[in-house]
Amino acid sequence: MATTGYVADLLRTYIDEPDQTFVNTDRLVKFLQVGYQEFRYQAMQVDPNIFSTTAAYELTDASQLDLASAVPTGAATPIIGSLAVAGSQLEMLVSLYTQDATSSAPAMVYSQTQSLEGLRSSGSSFLFTDGIIMFPYRVSGSFRVVYVPSASVDWSLAAGFIDNLTLFHDLIALYSYKQYSIMDAAENGPLVGQLGKREQEMRYYLNSRSTGGANYVQDVSSNRYWT
Repeated sequence: MATTGYVADLLRTYIDEPDQTFVNTDRLVKFLQVGYQEFRYQAMQVDPNIFSTTAAYELTDASQLDLASAVPTGAATPIIGSLAVAGSQLEMLVSLYTQDATSSAPAMVYSQTQSLEGLRSSGSSFLFTDGIIMFPYRVSGSFRVVYVPSASVDWSLAAGFIDNLTLFHDLIALYSYKQYSIMDAAENGPLVGQLGKREQEMRYYLNSRSTGGANYVQDVSSNRYWT
């Protein structure tokens, strides 16, 4: 299993910089942090559920769910806002559904709309804006918010856990190298080619293991949407 130390060593191999002061540990960690964010982004373009987790909420006669103030069942803090903590803070909203009280299976899956007009026209939609999930009518029940939490990998560790996409962790080093090449003003042709090849392999792998991600995804860090 690839660890943080393995990926860091691989990045140093790619950099091949004899002067360690040019790329010291702090700078290397920054490269890895940015590289890992790009790695996650690319994976989530294919399968938004790849890094997802679920937050549970119990609602009673509610017209909205404020994720910045409501604390999920069993949690200590909200998943959005100043009180949210790294590793559980919402980075990308994937889906919303209610849970059947008897079977625990999804009872109703909501679809996201982008406007108030769309919210009014469908009884099974929701509008997500400014950290608030708005419903077309007052609702009660057990709700589940499926979302991608922010990354919590500590790249300063010698043997830290990354994630379960171990087959493609070399991509993290390749993405991180891009940050170094910007600083060094030099591009490595073979590494660029390897990056494209490995990206294609990861997309094929994720497509083959997934029957399709969510119908919508919102990246709350940049306010972009994918459909």
